[in-house]
Amino acid sequence: MDYYNDVGPDRPLYAEVAITVKNELINMMNAQLPLQQREKITALQGKVVLVLGAGKTGTSIVRWLTCVGAVVILADSRARPPGIARLEAEFPDLSFQAGPFINLNYDDVDLVVTSPGVPLDAIPLEELKQKNISVVGDIEIFLCENTERFESKVLAITGTNGKSTVTRMVETILKVSGADAVAVGNIGTPVLDILTQIVTGERKAPDVFVLEISSFQIDTTFTLDFHGAVILNISEDHLDRYENYEAYIKSKSRIYSGAGKKVLNRDDPLVMNSIPMSDDIVTFGLSQPDSDVAWGVGRIEEVEWLMLGDQKICRSDDLPVLGRHNVSNALAALALSALFVSSNEIAVNGLMKYSGLDHRMQMVADVDGVRFFNDSKATNVGATLAAISGLSEVAILILGGQSKQQNFETLTEVIRQKIRTVILIGQDALIIKAAIEGAGVPVIEASNMADAVHLSADIAECDDLVLLSPACASFDMFDDYIHRGDVYMEAVRSLI
Repeated sequence: MDYYNDVGPDRPLYAEVAITVKNELINMMNAQLPLQQREKITALQGKVVLVLGAGKTGTSIVRWLTCVGAVVILADSRARPPGIARLEAEFPDLSFQAGPFINLNYDDVDLVVTSPGVPLDAIPLEELKQKNISVVGDIEIFLCENTERFESKVLAITGTNGKSTVTRMVETILKVSGADAVAVGNIGTPVLDILTQIVTGERKAPDVFVLEISSFQIDTTFTLDFHGAVILNISEDHLDRYENYEAYIKSKSRIYSGAGKKVLNRDDPLVMNSIPMSDDIVTFGLSQPDSDVAWGVGRIEEVEWLMLGDQKICRSDDLPVLGRHNVSNALAALALSALFVSSNEIAVNGLMKYSGLDHRMQMVADVDGVRFFNDSKATNVGATLAAISGLSEVAILILGGQSKQQNFETLTEVIRQKIRTVILIGQDALIIKAAIEGAGVPVIEASNMADAVHLSADIAECDDLVLLSPACASFDMFDDYIHRGDVYMEAVRSLI
């Protein structure tokens, strides 16, 4: 399906850009998995399956394949990846191969399953295509198996920012409504671990899988037929993995290629123009809803309400999470949950029980009138832009890490408006400093997180905020964004 074929002379520039979207790697992958090959994925007993990547997802893939009787070979570019000793203890017959994936012998392999952390350009896709060997990810296996065996409903959530928040919101709403719902995927619980638990009798198949799916996972998924799907937003991210921004947009847009309900963000032109408008579309946005299939906000007698059409749903200031971006997230969650929840009252009850994510605008401490917030999960510019835009107080911003070739100039205006001082950390501090110099606020470099926290405490005035919202990947200084947030919180608590 060509999602960008509806472009006329009155359409804005972003639509003209969208029509140039080309991602040859994705096209090649799509050509490798005709529909008639799906049975290969659900009939793996005795088949030789090569798993690329030995991380958390790779481990779940190995566990599932072993459970269904496949002959598993695990490969990783690292000689001894973290956790390999535990894997070898759990699976004594596991064959492990180390080194570049292009050097592996694929002659006797029936299927390749790749982890989302493995770049597609590290895999010899053309060779595998010639050998008629399909390359898929764990989400494709999950969706094929679910269709074949379990028939649980699947709601899919993607976007540059807000995925985990909306995934947990939806899961909470559905659970409060009485459904057996489980959040899986990019949020941290691999889908195949849940399937393994089902077939081994540890749990039953849920009513609903609430699937957070990243663009990397979409790239290796072809059975994109969800009961409901949403792209929350699209902004620059992962440009170190995609050939250009258009390829990233194309990847996200594929989530709408199925037959289920499609939830679109009215406030994001790239999302709204990702597919032609049709009867199976519901929208949300921070504007007055204009139809009974539109979720939004409206002001009635000086009170702002979340609304569905002309129905008042709940007051926006009653939401248990802060920021305008979380009003948008709540609307998206309500729109997606409405596919299963029988009343708006039940949905709101569930939404009010959602208390937020660790490392996402998480209040850490109040130190002498200065409040410290941990937004370490903001690993891209769009997330940090949303975090700063939602502030009502002046803030000190701790920013930096691995920049992923993003455009940090987009932060300039919001920094000028709401940030007193920027403190930079990480390997790309100088690149970021040059990009935001037009904001006209002091920019200070810190050697480490503890130094950044102490500098911010010295600069901050009473009633200020200190916000860690790095807009960057964390791997230059930390294990991951969780480790980064933990180090930040430890440094803040040392001030008390």
